[in-house]
Formats: sequence, C-alpha cells, structure tokens
Amino acid sequence: MLLIFNADSELRRKALPHVDIARQCIDWEGVLGNDYGGGHGAAVKWARAIWEDRVPEGSDPFDRAFAMDGWLRAAVIKALGIRWGLFE
Repeated sequence: MLLIFNADSELRRKALPHVDIARQCIDWEGVLGNDYGGGHGAAVKWARAIWEDRVPEGSDPFDRAFAMDGWLRAAVIKALGIRWGLFE
C-alpha cells in the first residue's frame, strides 16, 4: 500500500497523511475523503483492496484502472506481488 501511495506526488500529499506507520493503521475515511482523478482513485481502490485482502462492497479496483499512468500501474502490480510473496 505504501508503495502505491509513494508512487505519485498527489497520492503522497493526499493519502499518506492518513497512514499511521507506527500503529500500522490507515484512516480510510480520511484517504477516501479526498478528491481524486480517475487514475488516482483507481490506485487508492487497489491500495485498499490489497491492505484489507478484500474488495469493499461497491468498490471496483478495475473501474478506471485504465486511467492510471504507467508508474501507478507498475506500483499496483509490484504491491500485489509483495502481498502474494512473489517479491520482497
């Protein structure tokens, strides 16, 4: 999830303030309370699905995923690989 949020300056600015690394928790309401464009919104949905190991009802990480730029797409793929134990 941090990999995705750190892949883009807008996500660093809007999403990272809601991440408490020391407590290993995320204020998802705070993260989702920001206004994101299509690609950024898709990246946030992917980050949440990876973090929670589920897709929250009414949230489709594939929706608008085509709008993610190459850096965000690569970050999502790498984050999935890390979560599944394919990368470190």
